[in-house]
Order: sequence, then C-alpha cells, then structure tokens
Amino acid sequence: MRATYEDLLRVARRDAVVAYNLAESDDTDLLAGWQATLTAARHHFRWLRLELSTKDLISTETVAAEGPLAALARSVGAGGDLLASQNGSTCSALDNERSLAAARSELAAITGLAARAALTRLIDGQLNGEETSDRLFRHLVEVTAELEFLRVRGTADLGTLRGLATTLPRTDADHPSRVVLLAARWQSAHEATTPGGTLTRDLRSTTAQLRTAVGYALHLADLLSQSAAATHELRQLVEALRTADVAAARVARGWRTRLSDLNGSSEGPAEATFVELLGVLRTWLRDGEHLRQSQDLIVDGRTAAVVRDVIDELVHSAARVAKVQQETLTWLVTQGHLFVPRVDLAKRDPEFDLRPDLWRLRYPQPAWVRTNQSSCFDQVTADLAEVAHSLSAAAQVARRIAGTTDLRRPFGPERVTAPPVAKRSPWRWSQQASTDLIPQIYRDSGGLER
Repeated sequence: MRATYEDLLRVARRDAVVAYNLAESDDTDLLAGWQATLTAARHHFRWLRLELSTKDLISTETVAAEGPLAALARSVGAGGDLLASQNGSTCSALDNERSLAAARSELAAITGLAARAALTRLIDGQLNGEETSDRLFRHLVEVTAELEFLRVRGTADLGTLRGLATTLPRTDADHPSRVVLLAARWQSAHEATTPGGTLTRDLRSTTAQLRTAVGYALHLADLLSQSAAATHELRQLVEALRTADVAAARVARGWRTRLSDLNGSSEGPAEATFVELLGVLRTWLRDGEHLRQSQDLIVDGRTAAVVRDVIDELVHSAARVAKVQQETLTWLVTQGHLFVPRVDLAKRDPEFDLRPDLWRLRYPQPAWVRTNQSSCFDQVTADLAEVAHSLSAAAQVARRIAGTTDLRRPFGPERVTAPPVAKRSPWRWSQQASTDLIPQIYRDSGGLER
C-alpha cells in the first residue's frame, strides 16, 4: 500500500509516453510545460547526486503548466520527493553508485521523451515567434544530447533504490487502507516522542497499545489461516506474535513496581493517534461484541492480499513502537529517572545496611526511591527486549507473507533536509554531436508506439 521509487518511475515513464504520443495534438503552453518538466527533472537528478549541465531556458512568462507535459512534471517530481523523504534508516541506499547510475539512466530516458515531445511540437510550428523558436530548439537539442549521454543501454537494475518507499502509505480510501495509514502515523508519533518527561501512565499506555495491536494482528493472521491452508510462515507469524503478547503482559506487570513518576498525567500525541487507529480497527473487524469471521472479510484473493498488507504494516509499526519503548527504558534507567520500591534497592545496595538505625529513625526513608542501578530493572528490561525481538521477527515473516521483503520503509526521527552533494554532469557541449541528433529527431517526430 506504499508507493515505491520503482512504482513512481514506472508512472513517470507512462506519462512520458503519453506526452510523446499526444505531442502533435497538444495545444497547451509549450514553454511552461517543458520548463516544469525540466525543473522537476533537475530536482530529481540532484537527489541522484547529479547536476545537469544544461541551463534552463530563461523565460519571462509565469503561466502555470497544463497538459501532458505538466502531468509528466508532477510524476517526475514525485519520484524526487520520495527520495527526499528518506531518512537515516534508508538513505544509505543512495550510496550505491551502480543503482544511482541505473536511476539516472531511466530518468534521462523519461526526460528525453519529454524533450522529443517538445521538439515535435516545435517542428510542427506550435510556438509563435522565430527568435523564441530558435532559442528553444537549440536548448532542446542541447538537453537531448546530455540526456542521451547519461543513458545506459540495456535493462536498468535499480538495485537498492528499487524498494525505497514513502514515509506514509497512500491516502486512505477504505477501512483497511485507513488502518495502514493510522498504524504508520502511530509509529511516527512514538518515534517523535522524546524519552525525557515520560510518565508511568505513558509507559503503561504504550504497552497496552502494543498488546492491543498484537491482538488484532493475531486475529487477522487467524482469518488468513481459515481462508486457506495455514502455511509454515503463517504459523511462524502466529507463534512470534503470541510470544510478544506473553512478554508484553509481563512488561505490563513490571510497570507496577518500576515507575517514572509518583504522580502526574500527560496527553501524548501517540496515544491519541492509537485511539483513532483502534476506532477504525473496531469498525472494520468487530460486529457488535464479536469479531468478524473469515467469510465476512476474506471473500476472494484480492481481499486476502489486502489483509496481508494490513498485517505487514500493523506488525511493522508495532515492532518499531516496541523498539522505541526499549530505547526509552534504557534512557530512563541510565539517567536515574525511574523509581523502585526502597526494599528492592536495599537488596542490591550495600549502603542501605551500613546506615545506623538512629539515622533511619531520624530521617525516615521513602517507600519509593530513584536509582540508576541497572540490576534493579533486569526483569522488565529482559521482558521488553523479548517483546521487541519477537515483534521484529514477526515483522520479517509478515513481510515475506505480503511480498514486501524488498520494501525499505523510512523510520525514526532523523530527516535528510537537503540533497547530497551532487557532482557535475561529465557531459560537455559538442556542436557536432548535438547536430548529429537533429536528423534522428526529425525521424522520430512522428510519434512513439506504446
């Protein structure tokens, strides 16, 4: 349910073919449409670590682009925006030079079709003004020459870039897609929450959220096994989810004796997001007091695929939330922000036994004390680690079931705010090489078969 970089390049390729085939009948503003396409391609190339050498065609007009070239500009820009939405968890894919070269080649081919569509319109006399036509013609020939130089013949293998996905799933249209979207938002809300100031109710609430999400994921996995023969991977998924649920129950009990505050209340955005997610889950999966059964939700192969996608996103989000809570616990322990019963600390702190009884009578000891002794938190730390490990294993199995093993979802609060340093295109203007393209351009101006 998430768009991938490969998906967006495929859409851009389709839009480029449409723009080429409709070039002779297109009557929208040529300068505005081509400039929009070139601007989007230049932005996209920068995220692929390449700066085009060809300059923009300077125009004083500010007409909004319309028509096939404008549609192509939007799809090319969407691909660049997807690269810009990656963060520290996935941006390492942009370090693979072979994948970058393949993506540049595909983008050059797509933009080259747009340039040839613009040339076709120009040759047909769709632009008034001889001086403007001459400048645009020279500009398009130069752009086409550079794009041809960047193309690599043969099948382009995007490699590590293929599965780069959007930060959030596509806009929701029904209950399953809304569950997917809200699960991703729930995950993002937890990742954006800093551990400082986390209260006991926040720790308990997060654990309760995890147990609820795991419960609904288990129900969906059970529905899949009822609609078809239970596979080995489905059994693995169910086992991992049940292990996580048992460990989460122990974590919930642990928060009764390991507190981050003695009193206080908070209204975190993560809890509010989960409440919205829970409402959609109940609407979709419940019929009054009872859970809906397989015959009500999985009626064909398409609905089964939807359920697999929902399980994938829901378990992935739960695994990330568990990891965030594990990191929060580590931070709270290290900073000495957690309270434990005084008797528990006395068992592990020899200084408690060395204090004189008179001192104890004069300065009564509180029932709860703060400490940064990690040994006081061994049990809850181990239980939470088991939750995170089991959900991570479940997420990997859910990926295999949904067929999204190659999907690289951005996660975490880190954001890449600017394109990486782009190298200048190695292409250099050659009057002879560009002139050689002109006969080919004239031959190709008749349209491109799909």
